[in-house]
Amino acid sequence: MATLLRMEIRKLTAFDGAEAQTWYDARHAGATADRHAALVTGRATELRSLAANDTNPNRHREAWGAWNGDTCVGGMLVEWALQENPHRAEIDIAVPVPHRRQGVGAALWEAGAQRAASAGRTTVNVEVHVPRGRLLGEWPGGRFALARGFVSGLAEDRLVLDLPVPEQTLDRYERPAPGYGAHSWHGPMPATWLPALAELVSEMSADVPTGDLDVAAARWDAERVGTNQERLTTIGYALITTVITTGGGEPAGYTQLLVDGDGVHVHQDDTYIRRAHRGHRLGGLAKARNLRELAARHPHARHVHTWTAESNDAMQAINDRFGFRPVETSHSMESSIG
Repeated sequence: MATLLRMEIRKLTAFDGAEAQTWYDARHAGATADRHAALVTGRATELRSLAANDTNPNRHREAWGAWNGDTCVGGMLVEWALQENPHRAEIDIAVPVPHRRQGVGAALWEAGAQRAASAGRTTVNVEVHVPRGRLLGEWPGGRFALARGFVSGLAEDRLVLDLPVPEQTLDRYERPAPGYGAHSWHGPMPATWLPALAELVSEMSADVPTGDLDVAAARWDAERVGTNQERLTTIGYALITTVITTGGGEPAGYTQLLVDGDGVHVHQDDTYIRRAHRGHRLGGLAKARNLRELAARHPHARHVHTWTAESNDAMQAINDRFGFRPVETSHSMESSIG
């Protein structure tokens, strides 16, 4: 526990009471300020995830808050992967606008860096989302990160698709490609399909652009994929997955949507087509099938969010066809600690 002026920085240990609700509200206010359709995990889903941290085989997550009496003036998440990249931690700090420029973010950063270092982590990653037309150095989160020695290792467009997607758009891209089939599921997938999805997720992890980031690709097997899908469902996400296969049953690609517990915001988790099967409009087929499933099962969803590197011309083109538009540049920034 650390203190600065009248602030107390402490880790949350319970997630079912007023303190956790107040922490979430402060973090949400800071993370969404002056941003369009910001993707912030819904309250119920976030607090369930944190409460179930000890059962998460993939990530360790902690919630920290800055308190002025009973008022939470800033929230922070400190987390790290458990099965790869043992040198890295991720820190996410959000301070509501009325409490900025009072040392809140600095106090949280000090506590977060100390916590990451105590866990043996030597590199910290932060994400800064800068609205279109603004510069990293003039945006509050960018100024904060740059002042602490962070360097942008990867910049991606954050794109938003406003729902519903016109039926004619879905019809145009959902046409089956000769020699391929599409298979979709709502919720955890059947166990017989998990090995194929594990292959694709592992390839996606190795293939996705990482820029100058010091990060190794994750390796997934069927058990890990299945456990992750069950966990996401338990904490409040709805999963929609489409896998593309050849006529012989070989997995050729996939895409997955995560619907937040609020039913409004949807995270485009992955879209990946194996190199040998590209050029057949399979990415469009997978996305169209998943978006149709989304419309049928979650009619109140309003925004789909995705991140795509500027250099990824193929995925940029697919996203543009469906109506995604860039609203921010997301900088993944790194710094050494300890």
